[in-house]
Amino acid sequence: MTAQPQRPGRLLPLIGAAFAVLALSLGGPAQAYPDARVDAQIRPNFGGLITPPLRSPYRPNQWRKPDHKPKRPHPHPSRPHPPLQGGYLNSLSIDCADPNLGPYPVSDALWALADGGVLFIRARGGVCRETLYIDRPVTIIGESGSAFATGPDSQPAKLSPPAGAPCIRVAPGTRGVEIRDLVIEADQGGRSACIEAVDAEIALVNTYVRYAGEAAAIFVSGGRLIGRQSTIEARTNDAAVLVDTATLDFAQVRIAADVRGLDITPAAGESRLLQVGVVAEGGTLPGSTGVTVRGLRSGGGKLVVRNSYVGGWITGLYVDRGAKLELIRSRVRARRGVISDWGEVVVRESAIWGDEYGGYFAGGAPVIEHNRWGGPRGGLLFDSQTRPALAPNYLYATDQCDPYAQPQGLYCQSFGAGPLQAFTAPDAYGQPAYGAPAYGWSHDGYERGYQMDGAPVALPPPPPPSRRGLFGRPGY
Repeated sequence: MTAQPQRPGRLLPLIGAAFAVLALSLGGPAQAYPDARVDAQIRPNFGGLITPPLRSPYRPNQWRKPDHKPKRPHPHPSRPHPPLQGGYLNSLSIDCADPNLGPYPVSDALWALADGGVLFIRARGGVCRETLYIDRPVTIIGESGSAFATGPDSQPAKLSPPAGAPCIRVAPGTRGVEIRDLVIEADQGGRSACIEAVDAEIALVNTYVRYAGEAAAIFVSGGRLIGRQSTIEARTNDAAVLVDTATLDFAQVRIAADVRGLDITPAAGESRLLQVGVVAEGGTLPGSTGVTVRGLRSGGGKLVVRNSYVGGWITGLYVDRGAKLELIRSRVRARRGVISDWGEVVVRESAIWGDEYGGYFAGGAPVIEHNRWGGPRGGLLFDSQTRPALAPNYLYATDQCDPYAQPQGLYCQSFGAGPLQAFTAPDAYGQPAYGAPAYGWSHDGYERGYQMDGAPVALPPPPPPSRRGLFGRPGY
């Protein structure tokens, strides 16, 4: 007799069983118990909380000054300066609305200035449409519109480069470049930053920078960047101000951006933000960060933020591993106030509100003294590896909390118990800063701190438990 061949249908169960046994022998993933699955769902994902903002890929190409300087005197008699030889005039005044000056009136004037010279740009409705390449210390001052002029003649002096070109590029090694009272606008910046400086020193005083493009509005690598009474508005996916291993000194500066406000890797020494507002104009876009502080492996500096306001972002301030930050008498309002990934952080006398939490510290030894934190349950989280140094801090919770259920130095209170004067104090002009609602979490500090109400202090010890039984009788 010949053996009958096996039918394919009868082999399928045997093959499936063999694969099942093989999977078990290889150690497949174990199934979690229901309680473990529920616990994994309710625990905070601390790894996701400290996802750092990506570094900007923008770096300017090699600096090259264009060859458009005049080679001989201009034949037109009305030219304001005779360019017989470069670098001998101490001051010049030009009008970009004058068609007789050619396509590069500002660049021609800079060529004729001596080191430390001053260039005045008149405001008569003409826009200087060129890119400035600066290789010597100069001061450029724009004229404000006349109070007696009407129409386009009342506009201030403005610099606006061609589409896709930078506004100002400062050559490496140049010191003492100062821009005053000038409107700098790049509506089609493309992949070029508006202001670029590498290993140079540049100052913006009473200057308005408006940028729309794919790069940073201001990019500084090495050297020093100074800002006074200026405004920087950027519509870009990159940072509005990108400072890479340089010293930053901003006072009374407003930064408005869509995705990222300030991204800084401080150079050795101290960088500072004094009375600076970093606001999100695009709302809570995914991954938006107000201030990002990055650290160096060695020799990095410290960023001091004082009397400033950071608001409207997903993350207010992010401190990278090894970075150094001091946040003093400032206001932060964001979905997540302050996040530190093993950075050296000092937070003192500040009001920080977070829709999810006010602060999260992944490690290190942060110094947290006399602050007011706000959030659903007080809004302050510490990882198990964090060893904070705590002075009295108030945690104002929108939900119920036990005032004595916090570690020593943290005291949770109801949101309505907040000191109204400190939270609703107006700004220097008597108006709520940036349209802040009641309780003033979005107000600027401006050195007021909590002087009106006093700094947070430790609460008295909790009352002893009652020893009285039913109906007022002593209980045992």
